[in-house]
This record gives sequence, C-alpha cells and structure tokens, in this order.
Amino acid sequence: MEAAMEAAMEYVTALPAQTLHAFTKEVFERVGFSPAHAADGADVLLWASRRGVDTHGVRNLKLIYLRLLEAGMFNPNATFSIEHETPVSARVNGDGGLGLAAACWAMRLAMDKAEQSGMAFVTMHNSFHLGAAGYYPAMALERDMIGICLTGYFNGQGAEIGVLPTFGTKPMFSTNPIAVAFPTQDEAPWLLDMATSIAPYNRVALHRENGLPVPAQWGMTDAGEPTADAQLLHKMWPLGGDRAHGGHKGYGLSMMVATLSAVLSGGWDDGHDGDEKAFNGYKQSGDGHFFGAIRIDAFRPVESFKRGMDAMIQAIHAAPKEKGQARIYVAGEIEHETEQQRTRDGIPLTAATVADLKEVSEKYGVALEI
Repeated sequence: MEAAMEAAMEYVTALPAQTLHAFTKEVFERVGFSPAHAADGADVLLWASRRGVDTHGVRNLKLIYLRLLEAGMFNPNATFSIEHETPVSARVNGDGGLGLAAACWAMRLAMDKAEQSGMAFVTMHNSFHLGAAGYYPAMALERDMIGICLTGYFNGQGAEIGVLPTFGTKPMFSTNPIAVAFPTQDEAPWLLDMATSIAPYNRVALHRENGLPVPAQWGMTDAGEPTADAQLLHKMWPLGGDRAHGGHKGYGLSMMVATLSAVLSGGWDDGHDGDEKAFNGYKQSGDGHFFGAIRIDAFRPVESFKRGMDAMIQAIHAAPKEKGQARIYVAGEIEHETEQQRTRDGIPLTAATVADLKEVSEKYGVALEI
C-alpha cells in the first residue's frame, strides 16, 4: 500500500547528483559551516538522494538544516571533542554543530579505534539530526568492517508529535533508527536502516507536502483516532503497532536506542533542575548518537566472511517466492539498485523540493540551474 502511495509521488525534474552535491556544499559553506563540515553534510544528503531515500536527502537542506541554523539552534563553528575515552570507546560532544558532520567525525573515530583494537564504540551528545542513519555504517564497509549507528531522542514530559510507548497515549520517543552494514564480495552490501516506529516521521512529512495519504496503520490523531491524513498524524505507533501485533517489541527497540545514544552519551542527564520541560531534573539536550565499528578479521578472514554473506544472500534470492512476486530482496538491495539508476539518470525532484531549492539559491546567492 505504501509503495503504491509513493509511486504516485510526482517528480517534475531531475538534476545530476554532482550538481546537487556542489550546490549543497556551497550553501553549507555560505551559511557559515567550515568546508570540511559542509563537504560531510553534502555527502550524507546526496548519498540518501542517490539511493532513493528522499525522506532524508536534499529535500531536507532547507526543511531541517537551514531552518535549525536560522533558528539559532546550530553552532556553525562547532569543534567536536572527546570527553572520555579508552582504547575501545569514547564519549564525545557534538558542540551543537551540524549533526551530519558531527556523525561523520564520530564514525571515523570509531573506525580509527577499531583499526587498533579490533572493535570500538563511540557515543555522542549535544548533536542534532544526522540524516540517513545508514550512511555511517556504510562508511565502515570501505575498511572491511561491520558498521553500526543508532540515533534517538527521549522526551521525559512527552511530545506533541512522536512515537508512543506501548499502552501510552502521549509520544515519548523520536523514531529512533537502527542501522547496520555488513560487507559482501559480489553481492550488494547488506545495509539495514530502519526506524523503530512503523515509519520515520520524515516519511509522513514527505506524504504531507505532496498531498498524499498515509496508511492508517502508521498512527493516530491527537484524539487517538487512526488516520490516513498526513496532516493529522501526530501519534505514531512503534514498529509492529499495538500490543497484539508486537508493538511492544518496537517500543523496546526504541528505548534501547534511546539508552545507548542518549543515556550512555550523557545526553539525557540530571543538569536541568527547575526546567519545566525536565522530568525529575532529567532532560535530553539535542540528539544522541551511538556508533560502532567491528573489524571482521578480529573473528575470521575477511574474504571468507564476504563469501559467506554472498552465499546467504544468494540462498535467500533462490528461495521460493510468494505468489505474484518476482524477487526476494535483502536489506539495502533496492537502494543499491536505485543508486545505480539515479547516478546515471539524475536525482528526481518534486515540485515542493524544487521550490525550496530555488528559494535557497536566491536567498544565499548560490546558483542552481533547474
């Protein structure tokens, strides 16, 4: 049903990925981010757009990142720093900077430590939206490592829009994604990137801005009624839905992500006495992230692992198909094929995204031919 809805998405033009990348990087620099942070930011957004993850791609340049900067929420001169570390771990501070760049820095730190110690994990607090969570585990593939990324937010007082705990009536979580990547030899890399809610809220926003309905199973209105109206959907179900359909499992995963990315990083802390938005003095400031890198050769030879992954994927491809289905996909395979097609044909853009990009081009004086 969701695929049919998104098939109705109307794209009005397409631009080469390299054109959009150069534009995005220059805009980030023009508004005050360093060239290095701007480059990382553009890399993450265009990676998502190339792979068909339009919910987290270049459409968010204005909608999320420039909006937060203009609201004074970003520190364009952020310096990312290590607050505590061991050979296999680090707790780091994003300094309120561009979450896209902060996350790249933290993932590189995890990989550098893993090079020396076999595996490493990094938690980050005082950060913001990091875009497509799958980008960061994918970075580890270039070093023949397993990559992990979790990111999340917990609101102790509840929020107007977000994900419900099982049996709760007020959203307490963001959509708290989990992303993991495994390298392969001949098959497309296995790359899971999933929200712990039924759908990421950015997908609701994408449907809303394009005048499309959403599946009624995604969530409810403020009044607790199921709705297919993207404008009215504020209370989202955890993955699975209600208790009878296993929603307690998605809720558990969401809280796990919040713990590893916010509590472990120190993002959810007790330094908020007297803050009306805090719960018993605890509050989360900014988004929390968790990154992991694991060297495969700490367990077995890399090439034999890759061959094993290929064999597993090929066995799934060869398995009997449901009636009417031509293929069985594994995680990341559809996006990999979309990336090949969009790298060749360009990034398709909706009318809403075109309008936003034109506005950004004029406002910041960065040329973009559409």
